[in-house]
Amino acid sequence: MKQFLEITEEGEVKRLIGDLSAELAKKITAGAGAGGGNVGAGGGKGEKVRTEEALGRTVVGDIFSPLDIPPFDRATMDGYAVLAADTFYADESKPATLVVRGYLKAGEFPSASQYGGVEEGSCVGIATGAPIPRGANAVVKVENAFEFEKSKKVRIYKPVAPAENIMPAGSDIKRGEKVVKKGRLLTPRETGVLAACGVREVLVRKKPRVAVISTGNELVAPGEALSLAPGKIYDVNAQTLCDSARENGCAPFSLGIARDEEGEISAKIRESLAKGAEVVILSGGTSAGVGDVLPAVIEGLGEILVHGVDIKPGKPFVLGVIQGKPVFGLPGNPTSALITFHLFVAPLLRAISGEGSEGRGRSEGRGGSEGRERRKRVKAKAGVRIFSEPGRNEYVLVNLARAESESEEEQEEHFLAYPILSGSGAISTLAKADGFVFVEKGKEIVEEGERVEVVFI
Repeated sequence: MKQFLEITEEGEVKRLIGDLSAELAKKITAGAGAGGGNVGAGGGKGEKVRTEEALGRTVVGDIFSPLDIPPFDRATMDGYAVLAADTFYADESKPATLVVRGYLKAGEFPSASQYGGVEEGSCVGIATGAPIPRGANAVVKVENAFEFEKSKKVRIYKPVAPAENIMPAGSDIKRGEKVVKKGRLLTPRETGVLAACGVREVLVRKKPRVAVISTGNELVAPGEALSLAPGKIYDVNAQTLCDSARENGCAPFSLGIARDEEGEISAKIRESLAKGAEVVILSGGTSAGVGDVLPAVIEGLGEILVHGVDIKPGKPFVLGVIQGKPVFGLPGNPTSALITFHLFVAPLLRAISGEGSEGRGRSEGRGGSEGRERRKRVKAKAGVRIFSEPGRNEYVLVNLARAESESEEEQEEHFLAYPILSGSGAISTLAKADGFVFVEKGKEIVEEGERVEVVFI
């Protein structure tokens, strides 16, 4: 078993987690199956969901359009559907005069019996989005025409070319065209395209199940009366960690609180794996003090990869593997737990849920967009001096204030970052913090006004 204070470099921890992420994501993807079709294909861990419920989900297979978009030639302007040749010599001084055979609104489809089609010397009034009637090959804008209501005739004052102001069938998306690539995370852009193609349901990757377990004799579930349990505090981490896992595309479930007893913690971990957890997250019991038994439990059930990392807060972080599943042991302090979650757990969850680089990268076919990271960042300046403990990378929680630029050349708004000094055990720190600033080990002071990057939490 790795001994506590056998400190692992932060970069090495991230490398280990990257390897675990790739291996686990590969297994999950293989289980989900692959293939094409309007709803993708495959079995395993894929599930069909309605398109209106698919936002934020990852598609299992390529999705192809079942029809042309638009499905018919449609007008892109209000005006008159005409034979272009009837307008070639029209101008203000000598307009072309055409007979109006009827009018088409969007959503109506012209029948041959209704209008007899557009022939030489005739036209049909048409609204934007309406289908082009038989025989017409262009649309004259309404502002370039004048209609005599009583005579049902219209004067055309400007010529149009064939296909002008018409969107041909399939010019946007062709039938059979790939509109969403396998592995794509669905955003409103993709779901909009699917709706336009008439796709009612899609096969998506099941959200990985993540078990969350809190440990500690002092913990009480929210809602219970603290007055009946002297020396107790409410469990904060179960809520924040479940919500954080949900934010990263997973389906968390809490197994409640385990006392600081090896048998009870071990039973909770075995229960989580029996319930199909792909990842287990525990908080508390990771330090070297009396009552901190989690590392021994993980070692007894599997393998410890990391016990101690060179960061502040979060030094007693634990990483292990049980039955091929990653098991994270986070510090009990709420702030430390949240920091280590963002640094080490969130990247793995994004990878296995499909919200990593593949799911958010540039997509083949329709709906592509530049990849973007889940955690947003902003440039700021230190509002005051920020002091850091030497010897460890430190993540300093900060809140942000807006400030006007002092430079006349740069009048744009910028942010000032102020450190929160209430400590990793203070619950209020979570509510006050906008994000954190990374201070590299060896750097003891970030000077006031020095540029920093704030990562939102």
